[in-house]
Amino acid sequence: MTVTSILRTPLGRGVKVVEQGTGAPVVFLHSGVGSAGEWKQVFALWPGGHRLVAIEAHHGGTGLGVAESRTVDDYADQVYAAADHVHAPIRLVGFSWGGATALRVAAVAPEVVESLTVVEPEAYALLRTHDAGAYTQICDLRDRWRANVRAGRWHEAFEEFVDFYNGPGSFARWPAPRRETFLAAQRTRGDLWDVLFDDERLTLDALASVTAPVHVVEGSQTSAVDHAICDVIRRHVPHARHTLIDGAGHMMPLTHAAPLTRALAT
Repeated sequence: MTVTSILRTPLGRGVKVVEQGTGAPVVFLHSGVGSAGEWKQVFALWPGGHRLVAIEAHHGGTGLGVAESRTVDDYADQVYAAADHVHAPIRLVGFSWGGATALRVAAVAPEVVESLTVVEPEAYALLRTHDAGAYTQICDLRDRWRANVRAGRWHEAFEEFVDFYNGPGSFARWPAPRRETFLAAQRTRGDLWDVLFDDERLTLDALASVTAPVHVVEGSQTSAVDHAICDVIRRHVPHARHTLIDGAGHMMPLTHAAPLTRALAT
């Protein structure tokens, strides 16, 4: 059985969490365009013995304010609320956007994090000085997205975005009602790119300061950008463990939930 709660964060905001089970706490962070529902299959497959808590970053009274003024610390604030909620250090699992938040939490609040797993974290700032090709590729995607949004072309903006992470033609294959619901949700979130390009908070020095055990998970069929980010983390976090999910692209919580769950639950 799942239970939904609204928690108060240290910054005085509200955040929704969905949880199930009992035992040692594991906190899950979803992607920037997704929701806690990305973890539904993983929760269903989890072998038990843990209290699973999924943060719903963009819903449930978050009070995060204007998207363009947010930083990764606004989302880290939600993790601190979850840690307070379970009254224990947490195993923290961050996917995509959530992975960047998880890296920040592990670097600045080591007392909160017992272990850290990042599933293709989109900490794009790490690429600027260590993989110029991948950094240029993701900057170009960001800039085209912004140009489309400024012109009111939300469909075109997210068609390219979704296809980048899921493969050509992915967005067009979604049923029309799903596309429209998705685009309506994204309009309320606004432009969140700068959070992931934060050169002050997502740094190599911060990676080197992480003291918790780190597990890096990536898919064998993911983008060059995601491979590059995972490589940077593995080279700069001491003794990082690594798992490659065979055949998986970026959206592995949805497409490869079984092997991902096995990797996370180990």
